[in-house]
Amino acid sequence: MLVLIISLVVLLSSCTTTYLGETETGVVHIPSSDGYVIEGFLSMPEDGNANTLVVYVNGSGPNTYDNKRKLDEEKQFTYFDLFRDEFKKRDIAFFSYNTRGVTVSVEPPYFTSVDDEVYRSYTPHRSVSDVVAIVDYMRAQKGFDEAKIILLGWSEGTLIAPLVSLKTSVDGLILCGFMYDDMMTILDWQQTGGSSMVFYRNYFDYNKDGIVSPEEFAEDRKGIAAHFGITYDYMDQDKNGIMDEDDFAIMLAPTRNELYRAIEERDREYLKTKYGVYLTPEWFDAHKMMPTNKEVLPFIDTPIHIIHGTFDQNARVEGVYAVKVLFEQLGKENLTISVYEGYNHDLNYMDYVFTGEIPEGLAEIFTAAEAL
Repeated sequence: MLVLIISLVVLLSSCTTTYLGETETGVVHIPSSDGYVIEGFLSMPEDGNANTLVVYVNGSGPNTYDNKRKLDEEKQFTYFDLFRDEFKKRDIAFFSYNTRGVTVSVEPPYFTSVDDEVYRSYTPHRSVSDVVAIVDYMRAQKGFDEAKIILLGWSEGTLIAPLVSLKTSVDGLILCGFMYDDMMTILDWQQTGGSSMVFYRNYFDYNKDGIVSPEEFAEDRKGIAAHFGITYDYMDQDKNGIMDEDDFAIMLAPTRNELYRAIEERDREYLKTKYGVYLTPEWFDAHKMMPTNKEVLPFIDTPIHIIHGTFDQNARVEGVYAVKVLFEQLGKENLTISVYEGYNHDLNYMDYVFTGEIPEGLAEIFTAAEAL
């Protein structure tokens, strides 16, 4: 009976989805390889024609095709509206989609509803299959059979998009918040002080030597120490006279050990409610078996454009420099890298929310899509 129901859902979704060359902006349903129906939102140019389609490849956790957020009683925004508007100005179509097990909700602040059972199937391997299904489906539709298809991967999506490009035909990759290493190595970097030092180097490391000296901390040019009431004596946990990753590894040890325990013991409730991003044991298990971008990217010959910020606390900027060196050593010329000083993991997206001005690093996504 379950198989029959799934088959009917796939059939109905296929019947109610019109060809892209004849449809207007709106919701699209696409069957994945295992019968799961992916729900996404297609934004078309005003005249209904596009020579390029950008498919957004989600980062970690519950995402919807809108990613609407409420900040307070007066401020809310829909993350993907900026992408739809800017690509539309350039006569580029844009597609975003719901993560497996996630649907759009009216409940703030995240406007997401998660089906816990279905969400267990959200793993990196399934994400690859889902995006392959999206690309293949789009490619088969009237009006897009000759179009360029570009994958815009962000964060975890920078691990997924390159693997998709090895399984189906795409015309380019734009990778933001780039992850060079595997997810578990990145998690360890975050949990042992690497992420924390990105923050403190940005505000205190005036001579750019990778550490924060007592003199730099006392200078406190941005007033960070004064605002939070922190002292150098406290931050220098190992009392060796410098502030570095080792100090934060000491501070983070209790929560890090509890997180690692939860991952090892597959503590579903802890990973859902305590980690900060709702992830599952299945997700962590699968990522332990995923290849890294340093292994995958050398096999890709289509254009790749990496856009990253030095203030990225989720993925180390050194990985961007490492892949640049790797491509130079291999004699490959299909890689473009843009690194923005002081830009964070979302390329300072929130500056746009509060000012209406698109930060330069974020704006490069739209110009890069035109150029690829």
